[in-house]
Amino acid sequence: MKFYREILIELAKRAGEEILKYYQKDFVTKYKSDNSPVTIADIAANNIIVTELNKTGLKIISEESSQIKYEDRKDVSEYWLVDPIDGTKQFVKGEDEFTVNIALIRNNKPVEGVVFAPALKKLYYGNIKEGAFLYDFTGEEVSMKSLPLIKTEGLSMIVSKSHLNEKTASLVSNIKSKIPDVNVCSVGSSLKFCRIAEGSIDIYPRIGAISEWDIGAGHAVLSSAGGCVKDINTGNEIIYNSTDLRTPDFIAYLDRDKYDMIKKIII
Repeated sequence: MKFYREILIELAKRAGEEILKYYQKDFVTKYKSDNSPVTIADIAANNIIVTELNKTGLKIISEESSQIKYEDRKDVSEYWLVDPIDGTKQFVKGEDEFTVNIALIRNNKPVEGVVFAPALKKLYYGNIKEGAFLYDFTGEEVSMKSLPLIKTEGLSMIVSKSHLNEKTASLVSNIKSKIPDVNVCSVGSSLKFCRIAEGSIDIYPRIGAISEWDIGAGHAVLSSAGGCVKDINTGNEIIYNSTDLRTPDFIAYLDRDKYDMIKKIII
């Protein structure tokens, strides 16, 4: 089974370096038909990533590229799933939680992925055979740690900073009403999955579809650390390459016991 660790880490770093050229600078923000923002940094990072990934010979599905019709991808067993800047809203505001996301999807499941937060100088990489790792680029020497690092006591939840909808907020309130001492924090981008993979947060509930490229790389890191992303309606691990490239309602977790605490509430 082939993995691409060195290529993905170097590629994510290159894309991140390009993005930082525009970080906290003046640039024009445009809005797509779904009212999501896109900047020159998104396009520049996407060009770097797509150019290099094309050399692997695999198909590429990226938020900032022309989409492949379902009829032309429904039987593709292996492809790249890319979001050159996840958390563009945070990027536009000058905040630091945006990430570069690249995932390898094999048989409709994420098996390898990299999530790089260039402003934080932290990179998360995982593949399902070798595990998940955190690379810290804050010093002259790069430190690497195996995930998970720690596990929390009690129960902690993480939610979206920019996309917390009413249904998800209602679910969180319902959980808090039935389980005492639940801590809730909000984080932008796919760092939510990485915080769970670290073991510093227990669960991430999401009601309402989002694009598969928003979660593919984070899902790969979490799965590689031993976690899961379950379809709330079926209780099964979510799968990719759907007709509209949108996710079902889901809950992400690392610790099965923490998931069991809330399973009856959410399913």
